[in-house]
Amino acid sequence: MGTVTSRELANGTIKYRAEIRINRKGLPSYKESKTFASKKIAKNWLIKREAEIEHNPEILLNKGMVTVDYTLHQAIDKYLEEVEGVYCRSKVIALKRLRRFPISKCKIQSITSENLSNHVKLRRNGSEELGYKPNKPSAIQTEMLNIRSVLVHASVMWNVPVDLNTFDRVAAQMRKTRQLALGVSRDRLPTSKELLKLTKYFVEKWNRRTKGNTYPMHLIMWFAIFSCRRESEICRLQLSDYDTFNQSWLVKDLKNPRGSKGNNKEFNVLDSCKSIIDIAKKPEYRNRMLELNYSDQLLFPVNVNTLAKEFREACKFLGIENLRFHDLRHEACTRLAEQGFTIPQLQQVSLHESWKCLQIYVSAKKRKDVLQIDDVLHLIGEM
Repeated sequence: MGTVTSRELANGTIKYRAEIRINRKGLPSYKESKTFASKKIAKNWLIKREAEIEHNPEILLNKGMVTVDYTLHQAIDKYLEEVEGVYCRSKVIALKRLRRFPISKCKIQSITSENLSNHVKLRRNGSEELGYKPNKPSAIQTEMLNIRSVLVHASVMWNVPVDLNTFDRVAAQMRKTRQLALGVSRDRLPTSKELLKLTKYFVEKWNRRTKGNTYPMHLIMWFAIFSCRRESEICRLQLSDYDTFNQSWLVKDLKNPRGSKGNNKEFNVLDSCKSIIDIAKKPEYRNRMLELNYSDQLLFPVNVNTLAKEFREACKFLGIENLRFHDLRHEACTRLAEQGFTIPQLQQVSLHESWKCLQIYVSAKKRKDVLQIDDVLHLIGEM
Protein backbone atom coordinates (compact mmCIF):
# COMPACT_ATOMS: atom_id res chain seq x y z
CA MET A 1 0.00 0.00 0.00
CA GLY A 2 2.85 2.40 0.90
CA THR A 3 6.34 3.12 -0.41
CA VAL A 4 9.42 4.97 0.82
CA THR A 5 11.59 6.78 -1.72
CA SER A 6 14.81 8.69 -1.16
CA ARG A 7 15.85 12.00 -2.69
CA GLU A 8 19.13 13.88 -2.48
CA LEU A 9 18.86 17.63 -1.96
CA ALA A 10 21.24 20.15 -3.52
CA ASN A 11 23.35 20.29 -0.33
CA GLY A 12 23.84 16.50 -0.33
CA THR A 13 21.27 15.78 2.41
CA ILE A 14 19.10 12.68 1.87
CA LYS A 15 15.34 12.97 2.53
CA TYR A 16 12.87 10.06 2.66
CA ARG A 17 9.32 10.42 1.39
CA ALA A 18 6.71 7.97 2.69
CA GLU A 19 3.68 7.76 0.42
CA ILE A 20 0.38 5.90 0.63
CA ARG A 21 -1.78 5.37 -2.47
CA ILE A 22 -5.07 3.48 -2.27
CA ASN A 23 -7.47 2.76 -5.14
CA ARG A 24 -10.48 0.71 -4.05
CA LYS A 25 -13.58 0.03 -6.05
CA GLY A 26 -16.44 2.28 -4.99
CA LEU A 27 -14.17 4.63 -3.04
CA PRO A 28 -12.41 7.84 -4.07
CA SER A 29 -8.68 7.60 -4.79
CA TYR A 30 -6.63 8.21 -1.66
CA LYS A 31 -3.14 9.67 -1.55
CA GLU A 32 -1.09 10.83 1.42
CA SER A 33 2.61 11.51 1.86
CA LYS A 34 5.11 12.81 4.39
CA THR A 35 8.85 13.55 4.24
CA PHE A 36 11.38 12.53 6.91
CA ALA A 37 15.11 12.83 7.54
CA SER A 38 15.42 9.13 8.41
CA LYS A 39 14.33 6.07 6.42
CA LYS A 40 13.49 4.24 9.63
CA ILE A 41 11.18 7.03 10.83
CA ALA A 42 9.53 7.13 7.39
CA LYS A 43 8.84 3.38 7.53
CA ASN A 44 7.48 3.62 11.08
CA TRP A 45 5.10 6.42 10.05
CA LEU A 46 3.96 4.33 7.08
CA ILE A 47 3.21 1.30 9.26
CA LYS A 48 1.37 3.43 11.83
CA ARG A 49 -0.69 5.30 9.23
CA GLU A 50 -1.61 2.14 7.33
CA ALA A 51 -2.83 0.61 10.60
CA GLU A 52 -4.95 3.71 11.29
CA ILE A 53 -6.55 3.45 7.85
CA GLU A 54 -7.14 -0.27 8.31
CA HIS A 55 -8.94 0.28 11.61
CA ASN A 56 -10.73 3.45 10.43
CA PRO A 57 -11.63 2.95 6.74
CA GLU A 58 -13.85 6.04 6.90
CA ILE A 59 -10.61 8.00 6.52
CA LEU A 60 -10.77 7.04 2.84
CA LEU A 61 -14.21 8.63 2.54
CA ASN A 62 -13.27 11.82 4.39
CA LYS A 63 -10.17 12.53 2.34
CA GLY A 64 -11.97 15.10 0.26
CA MET A 65 -13.52 16.79 3.30
CA VAL A 66 -11.89 19.18 5.73
CA THR A 67 -11.39 17.34 9.02
CA VAL A 68 -8.57 19.47 10.43
CA ASP A 69 -8.95 23.03 11.67
CA TYR A 70 -5.49 24.25 10.64
CA THR A 71 -3.74 27.13 12.33
CA LEU A 72 -1.53 29.20 10.05
CA HIS A 73 1.48 27.60 11.77
CA GLN A 74 0.21 24.10 10.93
CA ALA A 75 -0.71 25.14 7.40
CA ILE A 76 2.79 26.53 6.81
CA ASP A 77 4.35 23.27 8.02
CA LYS A 78 2.11 21.20 5.74
CA TYR A 79 2.67 23.56 2.80
CA LEU A 80 6.46 23.43 3.16
CA GLU A 81 6.34 19.66 3.31
CA GLU A 82 4.28 19.40 0.13
CA VAL A 83 6.29 21.91 -1.91
CA GLU A 84 9.71 20.92 -0.57
CA GLY A 85 12.46 21.76 -3.03
CA VAL A 86 10.18 23.80 -5.29
CA TYR A 87 10.80 27.33 -4.03
CA CYS A 88 13.99 29.22 -3.29
CA ARG A 89 15.67 29.25 0.11
CA SER A 90 14.61 32.84 0.90
CA LYS A 91 10.90 32.02 0.61
CA VAL A 92 11.26 28.93 2.80
CA ILE A 93 13.11 30.93 5.47
CA ALA A 94 10.48 33.69 5.34
CA LEU A 95 7.65 31.18 5.82
CA LYS A 96 9.41 29.50 8.74
CA ARG A 97 9.92 32.93 10.32
CA LEU A 98 6.18 33.63 10.04
CA ARG A 99 5.48 30.78 12.46
CA ARG A 100 6.92 32.88 15.31
CA PHE A 101 4.31 35.64 15.06
CA PRO A 102 0.93 35.79 16.84
CA ILE A 103 -0.97 35.48 13.53
CA SER A 104 0.39 31.94 13.15
CA LYS A 105 -1.97 30.87 15.97
CA CYS A 106 -5.05 31.96 13.98
CA LYS A 107 -7.20 29.35 12.23
CA ILE A 108 -6.80 29.85 8.49
CA GLN A 109 -10.55 29.31 7.95
CA SER A 110 -11.30 32.32 10.11
CA ILE A 111 -8.46 34.83 9.65
CA THR A 112 -10.10 38.25 9.91
CA SER A 113 -9.21 41.70 8.62
CA GLU A 114 -8.35 42.58 12.22
CA ASN A 115 -5.87 39.68 12.44
CA LEU A 116 -4.17 40.85 9.26
CA SER A 117 -4.18 44.50 10.33
CA ASN A 118 -2.66 43.65 13.71
CA HIS A 119 0.07 41.58 12.06
CA VAL A 120 1.00 44.38 9.66
CA LYS A 121 1.02 46.89 12.53
CA LEU A 122 3.29 44.62 14.59
CA ARG A 123 5.69 44.16 11.67
CA ARG A 124 5.69 47.88 10.86
CA ASN A 125 6.30 49.10 14.42
CA GLY A 126 8.24 46.14 15.73
CA SER A 127 8.17 44.99 19.35
CA GLU A 128 11.07 45.17 21.79
CA GLU A 129 9.16 42.93 24.18
CA LEU A 130 8.80 40.18 21.57
CA GLY A 131 12.16 40.87 19.94
CA TYR A 132 10.75 41.97 16.56
CA LYS A 133 12.46 44.82 14.69
CA PRO A 134 10.44 47.33 12.60
CA ASN A 135 10.06 46.38 8.94
CA LYS A 136 9.65 48.39 5.76
CA PRO A 137 6.36 48.26 3.80
CA SER A 138 8.11 46.35 0.99
CA ALA A 139 9.25 43.59 3.36
CA ILE A 140 5.77 43.35 4.90
CA GLN A 141 4.22 43.13 1.43
CA THR A 142 6.44 40.14 0.61
CA GLU A 143 5.40 38.52 3.89
CA MET A 144 1.71 39.05 3.10
CA LEU A 145 2.20 37.47 -0.32
CA ASN A 146 3.80 34.47 1.37
CA ILE A 147 0.79 34.13 3.69
CA ARG A 148 -1.51 34.32 0.68
CA SER A 149 0.39 31.57 -1.15
CA VAL A 150 -0.24 29.25 1.82
CA LEU A 151 -3.94 30.17 1.97
CA VAL A 152 -4.40 29.61 -1.78
CA HIS A 153 -2.69 26.22 -1.52
CA ALA A 154 -4.92 25.26 1.41
CA SER A 155 -8.02 26.29 -0.51
CA VAL A 156 -7.11 24.45 -3.72
CA MET A 157 -5.27 21.39 -2.44
CA TRP A 158 -6.90 20.70 0.94
CA ASN A 159 -10.44 21.97 0.25
CA VAL A 160 -10.20 24.39 3.18
CA PRO A 161 -12.84 27.17 2.98
CA VAL A 162 -10.41 30.10 3.17
CA ASP A 163 -11.79 33.64 2.77
CA LEU A 164 -9.39 34.93 0.11
CA ASN A 165 -11.70 37.83 -0.78
CA THR A 166 -11.28 39.36 2.67
CA PHE A 167 -7.52 38.87 2.50
CA ASP A 168 -7.29 40.57 -0.92
CA ARG A 169 -9.50 43.50 0.11
CA VAL A 170 -7.42 44.11 3.24
CA ALA A 171 -4.15 43.92 1.27
CA ALA A 172 -5.48 46.31 -1.39
CA GLN A 173 -6.50 48.86 1.24
CA MET A 174 -3.12 48.57 2.96
CA ARG A 175 -1.38 49.30 -0.32
CA LYS A 176 -3.57 52.40 -0.75
CA THR A 177 -2.57 53.59 2.72
CA ARG A 178 1.13 52.82 2.04
CA GLN A 179 1.34 50.17 4.74
CA LEU A 180 2.36 47.76 1.98
CA ALA A 181 4.53 48.76 -0.96
CA LEU A 182 6.75 47.44 -3.72
CA GLY A 183 10.43 47.21 -2.89
CA VAL A 184 12.92 49.84 -4.02
CA SER A 185 15.89 48.46 -5.97
CA ARG A 186 19.19 48.66 -4.09
CA ASP A 187 22.00 50.47 -5.84
CA ARG A 188 24.76 49.94 -3.26
CA LEU A 189 28.10 49.08 -4.85
CA PRO A 190 31.23 48.23 -2.85
CA THR A 191 34.08 50.67 -3.41
CA SER A 192 37.53 49.43 -4.44
CA LYS A 193 38.75 50.45 -0.99
CA GLU A 194 36.07 48.31 0.68
CA LEU A 195 36.82 45.32 -1.54
CA LEU A 196 40.51 45.73 -0.76
CA LYS A 197 39.84 45.79 3.00
CA LEU A 198 37.54 42.75 2.80
CA THR A 199 40.01 40.76 0.70
CA LYS A 200 42.91 41.45 3.06
CA TYR A 201 40.75 40.63 6.09
CA PHE A 202 39.58 37.30 4.64
CA VAL A 203 43.09 36.31 3.44
CA GLU A 204 44.58 37.00 6.87
CA LYS A 205 41.80 35.03 8.54
CA TRP A 206 42.28 32.09 6.16
CA ASN A 207 46.05 32.06 6.67
CA ARG A 208 45.69 31.89 10.46
CA ARG A 209 44.51 28.27 10.04
CA THR A 210 42.67 28.31 13.36
CA LYS A 211 40.27 25.50 14.22
CA GLY A 212 36.99 25.79 12.36
CA ASN A 213 38.36 28.41 9.97
CA THR A 214 37.40 26.51 6.81
CA TYR A 215 35.72 29.20 4.69
CA PRO A 216 37.94 30.72 1.95
CA MET A 217 35.82 33.86 1.93
CA HIS A 218 38.35 35.74 -0.19
CA LEU A 219 37.77 33.22 -2.99
CA ILE A 220 34.01 33.02 -2.49
CA MET A 221 33.65 36.80 -2.52
CA TRP A 222 35.58 37.21 -5.78
CA PHE A 223 33.90 34.20 -7.35
CA ALA A 224 30.57 35.95 -6.68
CA ILE A 225 31.85 39.09 -8.41
CA PHE A 226 33.36 37.31 -11.42
CA SER A 227 30.43 34.89 -11.88
CA CYS A 228 27.37 37.05 -10.97
CA ARG A 229 26.12 34.21 -8.78
CA ARG A 230 23.87 34.51 -5.72
CA GLU A 231 25.17 33.10 -2.43
CA SER A 232 22.70 30.18 -2.47
CA GLU A 233 23.77 29.26 -6.02
CA ILE A 234 27.46 29.38 -5.10
CA CYS A 235 26.91 26.84 -2.34
CA ARG A 236 25.24 24.26 -4.60
CA LEU A 237 27.31 24.37 -7.80
CA GLN A 238 28.14 20.78 -8.72
CA LEU A 239 31.62 20.10 -10.10
CA SER A 240 30.08 17.64 -12.57
CA ASP A 241 28.03 20.49 -14.09
CA TYR A 242 31.14 22.44 -15.08
CA ASP A 243 31.76 22.21 -18.84
CA THR A 244 35.44 23.11 -19.12
CA PHE A 245 35.46 22.72 -22.92
CA ASN A 246 32.69 25.28 -23.51
CA GLN A 247 33.60 27.21 -20.36
CA SER A 248 30.06 27.15 -18.97
CA TRP A 249 28.44 25.94 -15.74
CA LEU A 250 24.94 24.60 -15.21
CA VAL A 251 23.12 26.21 -12.28
CA LYS A 252 20.21 24.11 -11.03
CA ASP A 253 16.99 25.42 -9.51
CA LEU A 254 17.62 29.09 -10.23
CA LYS A 255 15.54 31.56 -8.25
CA ASN A 256 12.24 32.20 -10.01
CA PRO A 257 8.92 33.70 -8.83
CA ARG A 258 7.07 30.76 -10.38
CA GLY A 259 9.17 28.22 -8.51
CA SER A 260 12.86 27.31 -8.63
CA LYS A 261 12.60 23.54 -9.05
CA GLY A 262 13.76 22.47 -12.50
CA ASN A 263 14.75 26.00 -13.55
CA ASN A 264 18.23 24.98 -14.72
CA LYS A 265 20.42 27.27 -16.85
CA GLU A 266 24.05 27.53 -17.92
CA PHE A 267 26.13 30.65 -17.37
CA ASN A 268 29.26 31.63 -19.27
CA VAL A 269 32.39 31.23 -17.17
CA LEU A 270 34.63 34.21 -17.92
CA ASP A 271 38.42 33.93 -17.72
CA SER A 272 38.52 35.89 -14.46
CA CYS A 273 35.99 33.50 -12.93
CA LYS A 274 37.92 30.47 -14.23
CA SER A 275 41.03 31.69 -12.41
CA ILE A 276 39.15 31.65 -9.08
CA ILE A 277 37.67 28.21 -9.85
CA ASP A 278 41.13 26.77 -10.55
CA ILE A 279 42.41 28.07 -7.22
CA ALA A 280 39.37 26.78 -5.29
CA LYS A 281 39.99 23.29 -6.71
CA LYS A 282 43.53 23.15 -5.31
CA PRO A 283 43.99 20.53 -2.52
CA GLU A 284 44.99 23.12 0.09
CA TYR A 285 41.58 24.75 -0.31
CA ARG A 286 39.48 21.64 -1.00
CA ASN A 287 40.78 19.68 1.97
CA ARG A 288 40.06 22.44 4.47
CA MET A 289 36.57 23.09 3.11
CA LEU A 290 35.75 19.37 3.18
CA GLU A 291 36.38 19.35 6.95
CA LEU A 292 32.82 20.72 7.14
CA ASN A 293 31.58 17.30 5.90
CA TYR A 294 29.46 18.66 3.05
CA SER A 295 29.37 16.94 -0.34
CA ASP A 296 32.73 16.66 -2.11
CA GLN A 297 30.82 17.09 -5.39
CA LEU A 298 30.37 20.82 -4.71
CA LEU A 299 32.76 23.56 -5.81
CA PHE A 300 32.32 25.32 -2.46
CA PRO A 301 31.13 22.71 0.07
CA VAL A 302 30.12 25.29 2.67
CA ASN A 303 26.98 26.35 4.52
CA VAL A 304 25.17 29.26 2.88
CA ASN A 305 23.97 30.66 6.23
CA THR A 306 27.48 30.71 7.67
CA LEU A 307 28.78 32.29 4.46
CA ALA A 308 26.35 35.19 4.80
CA LYS A 309 27.17 35.50 8.50
CA GLU A 310 30.93 35.61 7.80
CA PHE A 311 30.41 38.44 5.33
CA ARG A 312 28.18 40.45 7.71
CA GLU A 313 30.62 40.08 10.59
CA ALA A 314 33.56 41.11 8.41
CA CYS A 315 31.74 44.26 7.27
CA LYS A 316 30.86 45.11 10.87
CA PHE A 317 34.45 44.57 12.05
CA LEU A 318 35.84 46.72 9.22
CA GLY A 319 33.26 49.47 9.67
CA ILE A 320 31.72 48.91 6.23
CA GLU A 321 28.10 50.02 6.41
CA ASN A 322 25.03 48.90 4.48
CA LEU A 323 26.81 46.31 2.34
CA ARG A 324 25.26 42.89 1.78
CA PHE A 325 26.66 39.83 0.06
CA HIS A 326 23.95 40.13 -2.59
CA ASP A 327 25.33 43.58 -3.51
CA LEU A 328 28.29 41.72 -5.03
CA ARG A 329 25.93 40.51 -7.77
CA HIS A 330 25.10 44.15 -8.54
CA GLU A 331 28.84 44.86 -8.61
CA ALA A 332 29.34 41.93 -11.00
CA CYS A 333 26.72 43.13 -13.48
CA THR A 334 28.04 46.70 -13.29
CA ARG A 335 31.55 45.49 -14.15
CA LEU A 336 30.30 43.63 -17.22
CA ALA A 337 28.38 46.69 -18.40
CA GLU A 338 31.51 48.81 -17.92
CA GLN A 339 33.41 46.34 -20.09
CA GLY A 340 30.94 46.92 -22.92
CA PHE A 341 28.74 43.83 -22.56
CA THR A 342 25.37 44.16 -24.29
CA ILE A 343 22.24 43.14 -22.37
CA PRO A 344 22.02 39.72 -24.11
CA GLN A 345 25.72 39.10 -23.37
CA LEU A 346 25.28 40.21 -19.77
CA GLN A 347 22.29 37.90 -19.36
CA GLN A 348 24.40 34.92 -20.47
CA VAL A 349 26.47 35.44 -17.33
CA SER A 350 23.97 36.83 -14.81
CA LEU A 351 21.04 34.59 -15.91
CA HIS A 352 18.48 37.27 -15.06
CA GLU A 353 14.98 36.14 -15.99
CA SER A 354 14.26 39.17 -18.17
CA TRP A 355 16.13 41.93 -19.95
CA LYS A 356 14.06 44.50 -18.08
CA CYS A 357 16.03 43.79 -14.88
CA LEU A 358 19.25 44.62 -16.72
CA GLN A 359 18.13 47.96 -18.20
CA ILE A 360 19.69 49.85 -15.27
CA TYR A 361 23.15 48.81 -16.49
CA VAL A 362 22.75 50.23 -20.01
CA SER A 363 24.09 53.67 -19.08
CA ALA A 364 26.69 52.52 -16.53
CA LYS A 365 29.68 54.87 -16.51
CA LYS A 366 33.13 53.39 -16.28
CA ARG A 367 34.67 53.78 -12.83
CA LYS A 368 38.31 54.47 -12.00
CA ASP A 369 40.58 52.12 -10.05
CA VAL A 370 38.37 49.01 -10.30
CA LEU A 371 40.23 45.95 -8.97
CA GLN A 372 40.89 43.46 -11.78
CA ILE A 373 41.71 39.75 -11.64
CA ASP A 374 45.49 40.36 -11.61
CA ASP A 375 45.08 42.70 -8.63
CA VAL A 376 43.00 40.07 -6.85
CA LEU A 377 45.49 37.25 -7.53
CA HIS A 378 48.28 39.43 -6.17
CA LEU A 379 46.27 40.24 -3.03
CA ILE A 380 45.49 36.60 -2.25
CA GLY A 381 49.05 35.43 -2.99
CA GLU A 382 48.26 33.41 -6.11
CA MET A 383 50.33 35.32 -8.70
